Amino acid sequence: MLRSCLVIAALFTPALSGQPAPTKKAPAQKTALGPALLATLESHAGLTYARYGPRELQLDLHRPAARGTPLPAVVCLHGGGWFRGERGNLTQLAQALAARGFVVVTISYRLSGEAKFPAALHDAKAAVRWLRANAATYGIDPGAIGVTGLSAGGHLAALLATSGGVAALEGAGGHAAHSSAVQAAVAMGAQSDFETDRIRTLSERPDDPHYTPFLGATQRAQPALYTLASPRHHVDRADPPLAFITGELDDPSTRADTTRRDLMRLGVATGLTVIPQAPHAFLGQQRAFDVAVNAAAAFFTLHLTHRGRPPVETTLAESPFAFGARWTTIGGGYGGSEGAQWIGEKLHFAAHHDRFAFTWTERAGLAVWRDDSPEATSFRPDGRGSFYVVEQTTRQLARWNARGERIEVLADRFEGKRLNRPNDCVVHADGTVWFTDPDFLFAQRKDEVKELTEQNLYRYDPRTRALTAAARGFGKPNGLAFSPDGKFLFVTDSAGADLLRFAVAADGSLGPREIFATLKVRGLDGLAFDHAGRLWCAALDGVHVFDAAGHDLGVITLPSKATAIAFAAAPSRLVCITTREAAFVTNLR
Repeated sequence: MLRSCLVIAALFTPALSGQPAPTKKAPAQKTALGPALLATLESHAGLTYARYGPRELQLDLHRPAARGTPLPAVVCLHGGGWFRGERGNLTQLAQALAARGFVVVTISYRLSGEAKFPAALHDAKAAVRWLRANAATYGIDPGAIGVTGLSAGGHLAALLATSGGVAALEGAGGHAAHSSAVQAAVAMGAQSDFETDRIRTLSERPDDPHYTPFLGATQRAQPALYTLASPRHHVDRADPPLAFITGELDDPSTRADTTRRDLMRLGVATGLTVIPQAPHAFLGQQRAFDVAVNAAAAFFTLHLTHRGRPPVETTLAESPFAFGARWTTIGGGYGGSEGAQWIGEKLHFAAHHDRFAFTWTERAGLAVWRDDSPEATSFRPDGRGSFYVVEQTTRQLARWNARGERIEVLADRFEGKRLNRPNDCVVHADGTVWFTDPDFLFAQRKDEVKELTEQNLYRYDPRTRALTAAARGFGKPNGLAFSPDGKFLFVTDSAGADLLRFAVAADGSLGPREIFATLKVRGLDGLAFDHAGRLWCAALDGVHVFDAAGHDLGVITLPSKATAIAFAAAPSRLVCITTREAAFVTNLR
Protein backbone atom coordinates (compact mmCIF):
# COMPACT_ATOMS: atom_id res chain seq x y z
CA MET A 1 0.00 0.00 0.00
CA LEU A 2 1.05 3.56 0.26
CA ARG A 3 2.90 6.07 2.25
CA SER A 4 3.41 9.75 2.08
CA CYS A 5 6.11 12.21 2.78
CA LEU A 6 7.04 15.18 4.86
CA VAL A 7 3.91 15.42 6.92
CA ILE A 8 4.13 14.23 10.47
CA ALA A 9 1.75 14.12 13.43
CA ALA A 10 0.78 17.77 13.16
CA LEU A 11 -1.28 17.05 10.05
CA PHE A 12 -2.29 13.43 10.62
CA THR A 13 -3.58 13.67 14.16
CA PRO A 14 -4.23 10.64 16.38
CA ALA A 15 -7.67 12.11 17.07
CA LEU A 16 -8.86 11.08 13.62
CA SER A 17 -8.21 7.44 14.41
CA GLY A 18 -9.13 7.77 18.07
CA GLN A 19 -5.75 6.43 19.12
CA PRO A 20 -3.61 8.13 21.78
CA ALA A 21 -0.17 9.21 20.69
CA PRO A 22 2.33 6.43 21.44
CA THR A 23 5.03 6.87 24.04
CA LYS A 24 8.02 8.61 22.50
CA LYS A 25 11.07 6.56 21.66
CA ALA A 26 14.29 7.39 19.93
CA PRO A 27 13.45 9.54 16.89
CA ALA A 28 13.02 7.57 13.68
CA GLN A 29 15.00 8.48 10.61
CA LYS A 30 13.11 11.08 8.62
CA THR A 31 12.03 10.25 5.10
CA ALA A 32 14.29 11.50 2.33
CA LEU A 33 14.64 10.73 -1.37
CA GLY A 34 18.05 10.58 -2.98
CA PRO A 35 19.15 13.03 -5.69
CA ALA A 36 19.73 10.16 -8.11
CA LEU A 37 16.08 9.17 -7.89
CA LEU A 38 14.86 12.74 -8.30
CA ALA A 39 17.08 13.21 -11.34
CA THR A 40 15.09 10.54 -13.19
CA LEU A 41 11.83 12.48 -12.93
CA GLU A 42 10.14 15.36 -14.67
CA SER A 43 7.68 17.48 -12.70
CA HIS A 44 4.93 19.97 -13.55
CA ALA A 45 3.68 22.12 -10.70
CA GLY A 46 0.52 24.17 -10.30
CA LEU A 47 -1.60 22.66 -13.07
CA THR A 48 -5.28 23.64 -12.83
CA TYR A 49 -7.49 20.55 -12.92
CA ALA A 50 -10.91 21.82 -11.80
CA ARG A 51 -12.90 25.05 -11.76
CA TYR A 52 -15.96 26.01 -9.75
CA GLY A 53 -16.78 29.50 -10.97
CA PRO A 54 -13.78 31.64 -10.03
CA ARG A 55 -12.39 28.90 -7.74
CA GLU A 56 -9.52 26.91 -9.25
CA LEU A 57 -7.96 23.72 -7.90
CA GLN A 58 -4.45 22.72 -8.79
CA LEU A 59 -2.24 19.66 -8.82
CA ASP A 60 1.45 18.81 -9.14
CA LEU A 61 2.46 16.06 -11.58
CA HIS A 62 5.52 13.81 -11.45
CA ARG A 63 6.53 11.16 -13.96
CA PRO A 64 9.64 9.40 -15.27
CA ALA A 65 11.57 11.78 -17.50
CA ALA A 66 12.05 9.14 -20.19
CA ARG A 67 9.03 9.08 -22.50
CA GLY A 68 7.81 5.92 -24.18
CA THR A 69 4.77 3.71 -23.74
CA PRO A 70 1.92 5.47 -21.90
CA LEU A 71 2.12 4.83 -18.16
CA PRO A 72 -0.49 4.11 -15.49
CA ALA A 73 -1.36 7.09 -13.31
CA VAL A 74 -2.04 7.51 -9.60
CA VAL A 75 -3.85 10.30 -7.76
CA CYS A 76 -2.51 11.08 -4.25
CA LEU A 77 -4.86 12.59 -1.66
CA HIS A 78 -3.33 14.22 1.42
CA GLY A 79 -4.56 13.79 4.98
CA GLY A 80 -5.31 16.30 7.70
CA GLY A 81 -8.72 15.31 9.01
CA TRP A 82 -10.46 16.83 5.95
CA PHE A 83 -9.93 20.29 7.49
CA ARG A 84 -6.24 20.96 6.84
CA GLY A 85 -3.23 19.72 4.89
CA GLU A 86 -1.96 20.45 1.40
CA ARG A 87 -0.91 18.57 -1.69
CA GLY A 88 2.78 19.16 -0.98
CA ASN A 89 2.48 16.82 2.00
CA LEU A 90 2.53 13.87 -0.40
CA THR A 91 5.27 15.05 -2.74
CA GLN A 92 7.78 12.44 -1.61
CA LEU A 93 5.24 9.66 -1.95
CA ALA A 94 4.35 10.85 -5.44
CA GLN A 95 7.99 11.06 -6.46
CA ALA A 96 8.80 7.62 -5.08
CA LEU A 97 5.89 6.07 -6.98
CA ALA A 98 6.79 7.99 -10.13
CA ALA A 99 10.26 6.47 -9.95
CA ARG A 100 8.55 3.04 -10.06
CA GLY A 101 6.97 3.77 -13.43
CA PHE A 102 3.80 5.78 -12.75
CA VAL A 103 2.52 9.24 -13.58
CA VAL A 104 1.56 10.57 -10.15
CA VAL A 105 -0.33 13.71 -9.17
CA THR A 106 -0.83 15.27 -5.76
CA ILE A 107 -3.96 17.40 -5.66
CA SER A 108 -5.40 20.21 -3.60
CA TYR A 109 -9.03 19.64 -2.67
CA ARG A 110 -11.63 21.72 -0.87
CA LEU A 111 -11.33 21.32 2.89
CA SER A 112 -14.27 21.11 5.28
CA GLY A 113 -13.90 24.77 6.30
CA GLU A 114 -14.60 25.78 2.69
CA ALA A 115 -17.10 23.17 1.55
CA LYS A 116 -18.75 20.19 3.25
CA PHE A 117 -18.87 16.62 2.02
CA PRO A 118 -19.03 15.52 -0.77
CA ALA A 119 -17.00 18.46 -2.13
CA ALA A 120 -13.62 16.84 -1.44
CA LEU A 121 -14.69 13.64 -3.20
CA HIS A 122 -16.03 15.63 -6.13
CA ASP A 123 -12.58 17.19 -6.44
CA ALA A 124 -10.84 13.81 -6.37
CA LYS A 125 -13.09 12.53 -9.14
CA ALA A 126 -12.48 15.70 -11.14
CA ALA A 127 -8.75 15.00 -10.92
CA VAL A 128 -9.26 11.51 -12.36
CA ARG A 129 -11.26 12.97 -15.25
CA TRP A 130 -8.52 15.56 -15.83
CA LEU A 131 -5.91 12.82 -16.12
CA ARG A 132 -7.93 11.08 -18.79
CA ALA A 133 -8.58 14.32 -20.66
CA ASN A 134 -4.84 15.11 -20.65
CA ALA A 135 -3.55 11.57 -21.11
CA ALA A 136 -1.87 12.26 -24.44
CA THR A 137 -0.07 15.35 -23.14
CA TYR A 138 1.50 13.62 -20.12
CA GLY A 139 1.96 10.08 -21.47
CA ILE A 140 -0.82 8.46 -19.42
CA ASP A 141 -2.64 5.20 -20.05
CA PRO A 142 -6.27 6.35 -19.56
CA GLY A 143 -7.39 2.80 -18.86
CA ALA A 144 -5.10 2.39 -15.86
CA ILE A 145 -5.63 5.04 -13.19
CA GLY A 146 -5.34 4.44 -9.47
CA VAL A 147 -5.81 6.47 -6.31
CA THR A 148 -4.20 6.51 -2.90
CA GLY A 149 -4.16 8.66 0.19
CA LEU A 150 -3.30 8.75 3.86
CA SER A 151 -5.70 9.23 6.78
CA ALA A 152 -8.51 11.49 5.55
CA GLY A 153 -7.04 11.11 2.09
CA GLY A 154 -7.15 7.35 2.54
CA HIS A 155 -10.86 7.55 3.27
CA LEU A 156 -11.39 9.60 0.11
CA ALA A 157 -9.35 7.12 -1.91
CA ALA A 158 -11.44 4.20 -0.66
CA LEU A 159 -14.68 6.09 -1.26
CA LEU A 160 -13.63 7.09 -4.77
CA ALA A 161 -12.91 3.43 -5.54
CA THR A 162 -16.21 2.05 -4.24
CA SER A 163 -18.63 4.82 -5.26
CA GLY A 164 -18.47 4.46 -9.04
CA GLY A 165 -21.85 5.17 -10.58
CA VAL A 166 -23.23 7.01 -7.53
CA ALA A 167 -24.55 10.19 -9.14
CA ALA A 168 -24.64 12.21 -5.91
CA LEU A 169 -20.90 11.70 -5.48
CA GLU A 170 -19.77 12.48 -9.02
CA GLY A 171 -19.69 16.28 -8.92
CA ALA A 172 -18.67 18.79 -11.54
CA GLY A 173 -15.32 20.48 -12.00
CA GLY A 174 -14.82 19.87 -15.70
CA HIS A 175 -14.16 17.16 -18.31
CA ALA A 176 -17.58 15.62 -17.82
CA ALA A 177 -17.15 13.50 -20.96
CA HIS A 178 -14.51 11.40 -19.20
CA SER A 179 -14.99 8.70 -16.57
CA SER A 180 -13.95 9.18 -12.97
CA ALA A 181 -13.66 5.42 -12.37
CA VAL A 182 -10.34 4.10 -11.09
CA GLN A 183 -8.82 0.68 -11.68
CA ALA A 184 -7.05 0.25 -8.33
CA ALA A 185 -6.89 1.98 -4.95
CA VAL A 186 -4.70 1.89 -1.85
CA ALA A 187 -6.10 3.43 1.33
CA MET A 188 -3.63 4.20 4.11
CA GLY A 189 -4.56 4.77 7.75
CA ALA A 190 -8.14 5.09 6.56
CA GLN A 191 -11.62 4.84 8.02
CA SER A 192 -13.66 2.71 5.61
CA ASP A 193 -16.90 2.30 7.57
CA PHE A 194 -18.66 5.45 8.76
CA GLU A 195 -21.64 3.57 10.19
CA THR A 196 -19.86 2.18 13.26
CA ASP A 197 -20.60 2.96 16.90
CA ARG A 198 -17.04 4.17 17.22
CA ILE A 199 -17.48 6.92 14.63
CA ARG A 200 -20.86 7.85 16.10
CA THR A 201 -19.13 8.44 19.43
CA LEU A 202 -16.31 10.46 17.84
CA SER A 203 -18.77 12.61 15.89
CA GLU A 204 -20.60 13.53 19.11
CA ARG A 205 -17.56 14.89 20.89
CA PRO A 206 -18.05 18.62 21.53
CA ASP A 207 -14.54 19.30 20.23
CA ASP A 208 -14.70 16.93 17.24
CA PRO A 209 -12.62 18.60 14.49
CA HIS A 210 -13.18 15.84 11.96
CA TYR A 211 -16.50 14.16 11.30
CA THR A 212 -19.04 16.83 12.21
CA PRO A 213 -17.20 19.65 10.40
CA PHE A 214 -16.65 17.38 7.37
CA LEU A 215 -20.23 16.08 7.13
CA GLY A 216 -22.09 18.99 8.75
CA ALA A 217 -23.76 16.91 11.47
CA THR A 218 -23.28 14.04 13.87
CA GLN A 219 -23.89 10.48 12.80
CA ARG A 220 -26.97 10.28 15.02
CA ALA A 221 -28.43 13.45 13.47
CA GLN A 222 -27.71 12.54 9.83
CA PRO A 223 -27.21 8.74 9.55
CA ALA A 224 -27.99 8.72 5.81
CA LEU A 225 -25.18 11.21 5.19
CA TYR A 226 -22.68 9.00 7.04
CA THR A 227 -23.91 6.05 5.01
CA LEU A 228 -23.30 7.99 1.79
CA ALA A 229 -19.79 8.87 2.98
CA SER A 230 -18.96 5.29 3.99
CA PRO A 231 -16.78 3.37 1.50
CA ARG A 232 -18.04 0.07 2.87
CA HIS A 233 -21.66 0.94 2.11
CA HIS A 234 -20.90 1.18 -1.63
CA VAL A 235 -18.91 -2.04 -2.02
CA ASP A 236 -20.05 -4.20 -4.95
CA ARG A 237 -18.66 -6.66 -7.50
CA ALA A 238 -17.83 -3.88 -9.96
CA ASP A 239 -15.35 -2.22 -7.60
CA PRO A 240 -11.67 -2.07 -8.49
CA PRO A 241 -9.02 -3.78 -6.34
CA LEU A 242 -8.78 -1.94 -3.01
CA ALA A 243 -5.95 -2.55 -0.56
CA PHE A 244 -5.26 -1.07 2.86
CA ILE A 245 -2.11 -0.18 4.73
CA THR A 246 -1.72 0.97 8.30
CA GLY A 247 0.70 1.31 11.15
CA GLU A 248 0.77 -1.36 13.84
CA LEU A 249 0.25 1.34 16.49
CA ASP A 250 -2.76 2.89 14.77
CA ASP A 251 -6.35 2.21 15.79
CA PRO A 252 -7.47 -1.30 14.70
CA SER A 253 -10.30 0.23 12.67
CA THR A 254 -7.75 1.30 10.05
CA ARG A 255 -7.21 -2.37 9.21
CA ALA A 256 -10.65 -2.34 7.58
CA ASP A 257 -11.41 -5.90 8.65
CA THR A 258 -15.12 -5.83 7.83
CA THR A 259 -14.65 -3.93 4.58
CA ARG A 260 -11.96 -6.33 3.41
CA ARG A 261 -14.20 -9.30 4.21
CA ASP A 262 -16.95 -7.70 2.15
CA LEU A 263 -14.52 -7.32 -0.74
CA MET A 264 -13.32 -10.92 -0.41
CA ARG A 265 -16.91 -12.15 -0.37
CA LEU A 266 -17.47 -10.44 -3.72
CA GLY A 267 -14.19 -11.54 -5.27
CA VAL A 268 -12.71 -8.03 -5.36
CA ALA A 269 -8.95 -8.12 -4.83
CA THR A 270 -7.89 -6.49 -1.59
CA GLY A 271 -5.01 -6.69 0.87
CA LEU A 272 -3.62 -5.44 4.15
CA THR A 273 -0.12 -4.30 5.02
CA VAL A 274 0.55 -3.56 8.69
CA ILE A 275 3.85 -1.75 9.22
CA PRO A 276 5.50 -2.94 12.45
CA GLN A 277 5.83 -0.34 15.21
CA ALA A 278 4.50 2.40 12.94
CA PRO A 279 2.04 5.09 14.16
CA HIS A 280 -0.88 6.66 12.33
CA ALA A 281 1.44 9.24 10.76
CA PHE A 282 4.06 6.88 9.41
CA LEU A 283 5.05 8.44 6.09
CA GLY A 284 7.57 10.73 7.71
CA GLN A 285 9.59 7.73 8.92
CA GLN A 286 11.99 6.32 6.35
CA ARG A 287 11.60 2.67 7.32
CA ALA A 288 7.80 2.80 7.25
CA PHE A 289 7.81 4.92 4.09
CA ASP A 290 9.92 2.35 2.26
CA VAL A 291 7.66 -0.52 3.31
CA ALA A 292 4.63 1.41 2.17
CA VAL A 293 6.04 2.42 -1.19
CA ASN A 294 7.12 -1.14 -1.93
CA ALA A 295 3.66 -2.47 -1.08
CA ALA A 296 1.82 0.24 -2.99
CA ALA A 297 4.02 -0.07 -6.06
CA ALA A 298 3.55 -3.85 -6.11
CA PHE A 299 -0.24 -3.51 -5.84
CA PHE A 300 -0.45 -0.85 -8.54
CA THR A 301 1.95 -2.73 -10.80
CA LEU A 302 -0.20 -5.87 -10.66
CA HIS A 303 -3.53 -4.15 -11.07
CA LEU A 304 -2.65 -1.15 -13.25
CA THR A 305 0.43 -2.11 -15.23
CA HIS A 306 -0.52 -5.77 -15.66
CA ARG A 307 -4.32 -5.22 -15.57
CA GLY A 308 -4.69 -7.82 -12.80
CA ARG A 309 -3.03 -10.53 -14.89
CA PRO A 310 -0.19 -12.00 -12.85
CA PRO A 311 3.25 -11.91 -14.48
CA VAL A 312 3.76 -15.68 -14.56
CA GLU A 313 7.05 -16.94 -15.95
CA THR A 314 8.54 -20.40 -16.43
CA THR A 315 11.98 -21.88 -17.01
CA LEU A 316 10.57 -25.07 -18.50
CA ALA A 317 11.95 -25.79 -21.97
CA GLU A 318 8.38 -25.93 -23.23
CA SER A 319 5.68 -23.99 -21.46
CA PRO A 320 2.91 -26.25 -20.11
CA PHE A 321 0.36 -23.52 -20.76
CA ALA A 322 -1.69 -22.99 -23.91
CA PHE A 323 -0.25 -20.57 -26.44
CA GLY A 324 -1.47 -17.08 -25.59
CA ALA A 325 -3.20 -18.32 -22.43
CA ARG A 326 -4.06 -15.55 -20.01
CA TRP A 327 -4.26 -16.03 -16.29
CA THR A 328 -7.46 -15.20 -14.44
CA THR A 329 -6.93 -13.83 -10.94
CA ILE A 330 -9.59 -14.95 -8.50
CA GLY A 331 -9.92 -12.75 -5.43
CA GLY A 332 -6.79 -11.54 -3.71
CA GLY A 333 -5.54 -10.13 -0.46
CA TYR A 334 -6.17 -13.29 1.53
CA GLY A 335 -4.32 -14.12 4.71
CA GLY A 336 -3.60 -17.51 3.18
CA SER A 337 -5.10 -19.53 0.34
CA GLU A 338 -5.11 -23.32 -0.07
CA GLY A 339 -7.12 -26.37 -0.97
CA ALA A 340 -7.62 -26.09 -4.74
CA GLN A 341 -9.78 -28.97 -5.99
CA TRP A 342 -11.86 -29.33 -9.17
CA ILE A 343 -15.19 -31.13 -9.05
CA GLY A 344 -16.27 -31.21 -12.68
CA GLU A 345 -16.15 -27.63 -13.95
CA LYS A 346 -16.37 -26.21 -10.42
CA LEU A 347 -13.24 -25.15 -8.53
CA HIS A 348 -13.21 -25.29 -4.73
CA PHE A 349 -10.56 -23.44 -2.72
CA ALA A 350 -10.15 -21.69 0.61
CA ALA A 351 -9.00 -18.40 2.03
CA HIS A 352 -8.63 -20.38 5.21
CA HIS A 353 -7.28 -17.82 7.68
CA ASP A 354 -10.04 -15.46 6.54
CA ARG A 355 -12.53 -18.29 7.21
CA PHE A 356 -13.81 -18.46 3.65
CA ALA A 357 -14.42 -21.49 1.47
CA PHE A 358 -15.16 -20.55 -2.15
CA THR A 359 -16.34 -22.09 -5.38
CA TRP A 360 -15.65 -20.72 -8.85
CA THR A 361 -16.62 -21.52 -12.42
CA GLU A 362 -15.71 -19.80 -15.67
CA ARG A 363 -19.37 -19.09 -16.31
CA ALA A 364 -20.61 -17.96 -12.89
CA GLY A 365 -17.44 -16.61 -11.31
CA LEU A 366 -16.76 -16.64 -7.57
CA ALA A 367 -19.30 -17.75 -4.96
CA VAL A 368 -19.01 -18.09 -1.20
CA TRP A 369 -19.37 -21.70 -0.09
CA ARG A 370 -18.84 -20.85 3.58
CA ASP A 371 -17.92 -17.57 5.28
CA ASP A 372 -17.47 -19.20 8.69
CA SER A 373 -15.10 -21.97 7.66
CA PRO A 374 -13.00 -23.48 10.48
CA GLU A 375 -9.84 -22.82 8.45
CA ALA A 376 -10.56 -25.72 6.12
CA THR A 377 -7.65 -26.32 3.75
CA SER A 378 -8.52 -29.35 1.63
CA PHE A 379 -11.71 -30.59 -0.03
CA ARG A 380 -11.78 -34.10 -1.52
CA PRO A 381 -14.89 -35.84 -2.90
CA ASP A 382 -16.00 -38.80 -0.83
CA GLY A 383 -17.74 -40.54 -3.75
CA ARG A 384 -21.18 -39.93 -2.21
CA GLY A 385 -21.72 -36.29 -3.15
CA SER A 386 -19.97 -34.93 -0.07
CA PHE A 387 -16.39 -34.01 0.84
CA TYR A 388 -13.58 -35.05 3.12
CA VAL A 389 -12.27 -31.86 4.71
CA VAL A 390 -9.40 -31.03 7.05
CA GLU A 391 -10.17 -28.23 9.50
CA GLN A 392 -7.31 -26.37 11.12
CA THR A 393 -9.35 -24.52 13.76
CA THR A 394 -11.06 -27.64 15.11
CA ARG A 395 -8.01 -29.82 14.38
CA GLN A 396 -10.20 -32.45 12.75
CA LEU A 397 -10.80 -34.57 9.68
CA ALA A 398 -14.49 -34.13 8.88
CA ARG A 399 -17.11 -34.63 6.18
CA TRP A 400 -19.07 -31.76 4.66
CA ASN A 401 -22.10 -32.00 2.42
CA ALA A 402 -22.42 -30.08 -0.85
CA ARG A 403 -23.83 -27.08 1.05
CA GLY A 404 -20.68 -26.85 3.15
CA GLU A 405 -22.36 -28.18 6.28
CA ARG A 406 -20.40 -30.53 8.49
CA ILE A 407 -21.99 -33.99 8.47
CA GLU A 408 -19.66 -35.76 10.85
CA VAL A 409 -16.26 -35.69 12.51
CA LEU A 410 -14.11 -38.59 11.34
CA ALA A 411 -10.94 -38.07 13.37
CA ASP A 412 -9.79 -35.57 15.96
CA ARG A 413 -7.48 -37.63 18.17
CA PHE A 414 -4.66 -40.10 17.82
CA GLU A 415 -3.83 -42.37 20.72
CA GLY A 416 -6.07 -40.25 22.94
CA LYS A 417 -4.40 -36.93 22.12
CA ARG A 418 -5.75 -34.09 19.95
CA LEU A 419 -4.38 -33.85 16.46
CA ASN A 420 -2.02 -30.98 15.68
CA ARG A 421 -3.26 -29.04 12.66
CA PRO A 422 -4.48 -31.28 9.77
CA ASN A 423 -3.27 -29.64 6.58
CA ASP A 424 -3.85 -31.66 3.40
CA CYS A 425 -5.78 -34.81 2.54
CA VAL A 426 -6.08 -37.14 -0.45
CA VAL A 427 -8.22 -40.17 -1.19
CA HIS A 428 -6.69 -43.44 -2.44
CA ALA A 429 -8.39 -45.60 -5.05
CA ASP A 430 -9.35 -48.04 -2.26
CA GLY A 431 -11.38 -45.29 -0.53
CA THR A 432 -9.02 -44.61 2.36
CA VAL A 433 -8.28 -41.01 3.35
CA TRP A 434 -4.72 -39.87 3.98
CA PHE A 435 -3.85 -36.58 5.68
CA THR A 436 -0.84 -34.71 7.04
CA ASP A 437 -0.78 -33.24 10.55
CA PRO A 438 1.91 -30.57 11.04
CA ASP A 439 2.05 -28.35 14.12
CA PHE A 440 1.74 -24.98 12.38
CA LEU A 441 0.48 -21.94 14.33
CA PHE A 442 0.95 -23.15 17.90
CA ALA A 443 3.66 -20.54 18.44
CA GLN A 444 1.23 -17.78 17.42
CA ARG A 445 -1.81 -19.19 19.23
CA LYS A 446 -0.74 -19.32 22.84
CA ASP A 447 -4.18 -20.42 24.04
CA GLU A 448 -4.01 -23.69 22.08
CA VAL A 449 -2.26 -26.67 23.61
CA LYS A 450 -0.16 -29.01 21.49
CA GLU A 451 -0.73 -32.53 22.76
CA LEU A 452 1.10 -34.77 20.29
CA THR A 453 4.89 -34.84 20.27
CA GLU A 454 4.93 -36.17 16.68
CA GLN A 455 3.92 -34.74 13.32
CA ASN A 456 2.62 -37.68 11.33
CA LEU A 457 1.04 -38.80 8.10
CA TYR A 458 -2.25 -40.57 8.87
CA ARG A 459 -4.45 -43.10 7.08
CA TYR A 460 -8.17 -43.15 7.86
CA ASP A 461 -10.33 -46.09 6.75
CA PRO A 462 -14.00 -45.03 6.40
CA ARG A 463 -15.15 -48.67 6.55
CA THR A 464 -13.52 -49.51 9.88
CA ARG A 465 -13.19 -45.89 11.11
CA ALA A 466 -9.64 -46.77 12.11
CA LEU A 467 -6.98 -44.05 12.19
CA THR A 468 -3.37 -45.22 11.87
CA ALA A 469 -0.04 -43.42 11.62
CA ALA A 470 1.10 -44.41 8.13
CA ALA A 471 4.46 -42.67 8.48
CA ARG A 472 6.22 -40.80 11.30
CA GLY A 473 9.29 -38.68 11.82
CA PHE A 474 8.42 -35.58 9.79
CA GLY A 475 9.45 -32.02 10.54
CA LYS A 476 6.38 -30.34 8.98
CA PRO A 477 4.43 -32.82 6.78
CA ASN A 478 2.40 -30.87 4.25
CA GLY A 479 1.35 -31.69 0.67
CA LEU A 480 0.17 -35.08 -0.59
CA ALA A 481 -0.41 -36.72 -3.98
CA PHE A 482 -0.88 -40.28 -5.13
CA SER A 483 0.73 -41.24 -8.41
CA PRO A 484 -1.82 -41.71 -11.22
CA ASP A 485 -1.61 -45.51 -10.83
CA GLY A 486 -1.95 -45.28 -7.04
CA LYS A 487 1.25 -47.22 -6.40
CA PHE A 488 3.17 -44.35 -4.79
CA LEU A 489 2.37 -41.62 -2.31
CA PHE A 490 4.35 -38.39 -2.56
CA VAL A 491 4.76 -36.14 0.48
CA THR A 492 6.33 -32.75 1.08
CA ASP A 493 7.92 -31.78 4.37
CA SER A 494 7.99 -28.00 4.72
CA ALA A 495 10.83 -28.22 7.24
CA GLY A 496 13.19 -29.61 4.61
CA ALA A 497 14.00 -29.53 0.91
CA ASP A 498 13.32 -33.20 0.08
CA LEU A 499 10.31 -34.34 -1.92
CA LEU A 500 9.53 -37.76 -0.48
CA ARG A 501 8.00 -40.90 -1.99
CA PHE A 502 6.54 -44.05 -0.42
CA ALA A 503 5.46 -47.23 -2.17
CA VAL A 504 1.87 -48.17 -1.29
CA ALA A 505 1.29 -51.88 -0.55
CA ALA A 506 -1.97 -53.70 -1.26
CA ASP A 507 -2.86 -53.69 2.43
CA GLY A 508 -2.41 -49.90 2.64
CA SER A 509 0.94 -49.97 4.40
CA LEU A 510 3.81 -47.86 3.13
CA GLY A 511 7.25 -48.94 2.04
CA PRO A 512 10.47 -47.22 3.12
CA ARG A 513 10.80 -43.47 2.75
CA GLU A 514 12.60 -42.48 -0.47
CA ILE A 515 13.92 -39.12 -1.58
CA PHE A 516 12.31 -38.54 -4.98
CA ALA A 517 13.96 -35.14 -5.48
CA THR A 518 15.78 -32.47 -3.51
CA LEU A 519 15.10 -28.80 -4.16
CA LYS A 520 17.39 -25.88 -3.44
CA VAL A 521 14.72 -24.25 -1.26
CA ARG A 522 12.54 -25.24 1.67
CA GLY A 523 8.93 -24.37 2.24
CA LEU A 524 7.61 -27.22 0.09
CA ASP A 525 3.82 -27.26 -0.04
CA GLY A 526 1.07 -28.68 -2.28
CA LEU A 527 1.48 -31.45 -4.88
CA ALA A 528 -0.47 -32.56 -7.95
CA PHE A 529 0.05 -34.70 -11.05
CA ASP A 530 -0.86 -33.23 -14.44
CA HIS A 531 -2.39 -35.14 -17.36
CA ALA A 532 1.06 -35.97 -18.72
CA GLY A 533 2.10 -37.67 -15.47
CA ARG A 534 4.43 -34.90 -14.34
CA LEU A 535 4.48 -33.97 -10.65
CA TRP A 536 4.01 -30.30 -9.77
CA CYS A 537 5.32 -29.15 -6.38
CA ALA A 538 4.66 -25.75 -4.77
CA ALA A 539 7.71 -24.27 -3.07
CA LEU A 540 9.04 -20.95 -1.84
CA ASP A 541 10.40 -19.95 -5.25
CA GLY A 542 7.46 -21.15 -7.36
CA VAL A 543 6.02 -24.37 -8.71
CA HIS A 544 8.59 -27.01 -9.71
CA VAL A 545 7.67 -29.60 -12.33
CA PHE A 546 9.25 -33.09 -12.18
CA ASP A 547 9.27 -35.96 -14.62
CA ALA A 548 8.74 -39.58 -13.58
CA ALA A 549 12.45 -39.99 -12.78
CA GLY A 550 12.52 -37.02 -10.40
CA HIS A 551 14.29 -34.63 -12.76
CA ASP A 552 13.40 -30.99 -12.11
CA LEU A 553 12.16 -29.74 -15.50
CA GLY A 554 11.88 -26.12 -14.41
CA VAL A 555 9.98 -23.71 -12.21
CA ILE A 556 6.87 -21.57 -12.68
CA THR A 557 7.02 -18.28 -10.79
CA LEU A 558 3.98 -16.31 -9.58
CA PRO A 559 3.52 -13.02 -7.69
CA SER A 560 3.80 -14.76 -4.31
CA LYS A 561 4.49 -18.16 -2.78
CA ALA A 562 2.51 -20.97 -4.39
CA THR A 563 0.59 -23.20 -1.97
CA ALA A 564 -1.48 -25.69 -4.00
CA ILE A 565 -2.09 -26.93 -7.54
CA ALA A 566 -5.17 -28.58 -9.05
CA PHE A 567 -5.89 -29.88 -12.54
CA ALA A 568 -9.45 -30.18 -13.82
CA ALA A 569 -10.37 -33.61 -15.12
CA ALA A 570 -10.02 -34.24 -18.86
CA PRO A 571 -11.16 -33.10 -21.32
CA SER A 572 -10.87 -29.78 -19.49
CA ARG A 573 -7.43 -28.18 -19.70
CA LEU A 574 -7.90 -25.83 -16.74
CA VAL A 575 -5.30 -25.59 -14.00
CA CYS A 576 -5.50 -23.62 -10.75
CA ILE A 577 -2.56 -22.52 -8.64
CA THR A 578 -3.26 -20.92 -5.28
CA THR A 579 -0.79 -18.58 -3.63
CA ARG A 580 -0.82 -17.02 -0.21
CA GLU A 581 -2.91 -14.09 -1.48
CA ALA A 582 -5.07 -15.33 -4.36
CA ALA A 583 -6.04 -18.12 -6.75
CA PHE A 584 -5.01 -18.14 -10.41
CA VAL A 585 -6.51 -20.12 -13.28
CA THR A 586 -5.39 -20.66 -16.87
CA ASN A 587 -5.42 -23.27 -19.65
CA LEU A 588 -2.84 -25.96 -20.31
CA ARG A 589 -1.61 -26.99 -23.73
